[in-house]
Amino acid sequence: MIRNQTSLWQWILAVIVSVALWIFSMDENRFEINYSLPLLPPSIAPDFIVLNKISYDSIEVTFTGKGSGVLRDQLIRHPNAIQVNIALGDQNQDFPILITRELTGNNIVFREGRYSSLEATTFTPGNIELIIDRNIIRNLPVGIVSSAGIPERYYWQVTSDSKVEVTGAESIVSRLDSCYTIPVAPGTEDEHVTIVKPEGVVYIIPNSVSAELTQPVPVITELD
Repeated sequence: MIRNQTSLWQWILAVIVSVALWIFSMDENRFEINYSLPLLPPSIAPDFIVLNKISYDSIEVTFTGKGSGVLRDQLIRHPNAIQVNIALGDQNQDFPILITRELTGNNIVFREGRYSSLEATTFTPGNIELIIDRNIIRNLPVGIVSSAGIPERYYWQVTSDSKVEVTGAESIVSRLDSCYTIPVAPGTEDEHVTIVKPEGVVYIIPNSVSAELTQPVPVITELD
């Protein structure tokens, strides 16, 4: 019985020593953790718009840390995504403008709080380039695009809203003189047609119009 108790205490002592050595090893060594984090759309005031499309949708992030806190960070916290917040101080400058933002730990969105021991050391890619423009609103007429030829002197007529409200980038919306629809086949007399939204336009209200193929006005060729 005494031998069994001695073996038990030896086993407990061995476990304690192993745990102590493991903790000491963690405190002495630096660890590296890699994540591929999704890139969220930039956060920007509603008066502005991001024109360019970023060619990648995730960022590779390397975290490094030292000590037992590294294990605690991985157990109770988790980085969810990368997001860039755009605050424009000088709003009187000429738009559109090119803004470059270098990624840092402040761009990481965490679940359950930030890491306490792990630190973000490298980002791939390391920065993001954004083209920013002002948002403006204009009322523009709508033209109907026919997908095939129509009889001579027939024409498409918009029978609902003659103009629509267009919201989008100033550099684009300011140059538009009208909007146009998707191609309409002249097989029926009445159509509900979707308006094409150009790149850089955020909203078109309403986004469709009613149109009909209208017969030509009779032309008097002979008087009695």
